[in-house]
Amino acid sequence: MRRRQFMNAALAGALFALSWPALAQEKIEGKVLSTKLTACTFKPGGCEGTMVLETTKPEQVTIKVPLGTMIQKGSETIYLPALRGRTVTVTHVNEKSEKIARAIDVK
Repeated sequence: MRRRQFMNAALAGALFALSWPALAQEKIEGKVLSTKLTACTFKPGGCEGTMVLETTKPEQVTIKVPLGTMIQKGSETIYLPALRGRTVTVTHVNEKSEKIARAIDVK
């Protein structure tokens, strides 16, 4: 019985440790050089695709924008294709060496 509890606790700890990097959100700021739209329903959070940012380093970073990602300038909703040329702050997570946007704030 104790061995089973220990194994369950060890398994839970290992799963948590493996998922920890995916849970950490980071922010990156830059100018949107290009966007690629793969789907759009034209409702808030309804666009999916990718965008390329030029950061201050300067380097180019590709960010995946999944369906449901809110893109806002203050209280105004912005759609992915309208981001070209704008400065944005992207809250993202790293999953399988990809940056996945969780929220995008337009400056």
